[in-house]
Amino acid sequence: MLSAPATLLFPGQGTESVGMSAGWEAQGAWARTLEAAEAHTGYPLRRLMGQGPLEDLRFQRHAPCAVLAHSVGVFRAWREGGMPVPVAATGHSMGFYSALVAAGVVPLEAALDLLSAVEDLSEAAFAGRAMGMAYIIGVPELDVRQALLPRPGLALSNRNGQAQFTVSGPVDELEALVEALRPAAFKVGLLPVKHPLHGPHMAALLPAVARRMAACRPAEPAFPLISHFDGRWLRTGDEAWDDGLASVALPVDWLAVVATLRGLGAPLAECGHGNQLSGLTRWADRDLRVASLQAQPGASPAGPR
Repeated sequence: MLSAPATLLFPGQGTESVGMSAGWEAQGAWARTLEAAEAHTGYPLRRLMGQGPLEDLRFQRHAPCAVLAHSVGVFRAWREGGMPVPVAATGHSMGFYSALVAAGVVPLEAALDLLSAVEDLSEAAFAGRAMGMAYIIGVPELDVRQALLPRPGLALSNRNGQAQFTVSGPVDELEALVEALRPAAFKVGLLPVKHPLHGPHMAALLPAVARRMAACRPAEPAFPLISHFDGRWLRTGDEAWDDGLASVALPVDWLAVVATLRGLGAPLAECGHGNQLSGLTRWADRDLRVASLQAQPGASPAGPR
């Protein structure tokens, strides 16, 4: 059990893997959360998370729902087990939707509907050209930006660390960028996503996203949230929900998030599968440590990754 209130970090897409649900099936709050997600979406999330196959779990419609439902289920199980109310929370990319649900700003079903809206509208908007994202590790930001200058169709979409970035845009241009940066990079490649998230290509979709979600009325958060766009505080339900709606087109600046976390001085815990945010936070600040809540309540949280 966490000994003091923590700031929770919710991971995004890419953290899904077969076996991520192991041991959680017996946790009532987790099981109820997954049952609700499956009833709302019609997707067999528990089977995919437990048995795979991986390509089905990573299907663009399944993966974000699995990550969202699992992270929210983990949070609810820990709270049911006595974990204190968090000091604050944030999420990386679609992990911010998990934070919105955990804080009570919107129901789980609304966040799932938002994922569906983004998928529907993106599939329609980008049907004529393959779009996606690429990751770049080990290249200075200035060099990445210089490589983007002759490629105006691409956009720097994530500042995840001092030398860890993602770029969004057309796949053919991403492939050319990857090959251009490969000799200088520690790691570089395409991400398993089908849309140019967190970049200007998504901005034209925001009015339609807002119309699809117009019936949702946000509640006041049970604890403050931190924007993954610029690290600012989101203390009201309207602020937090507006940030969530816009987040698909807003770049992620984890360096700004980490600056806010550093000022808090509270323990940090990753609420979801994997160690995505532990790693990113260490890339941004080597002195920060992030525990993991992937272990079930009743066990001590896994130490910093």
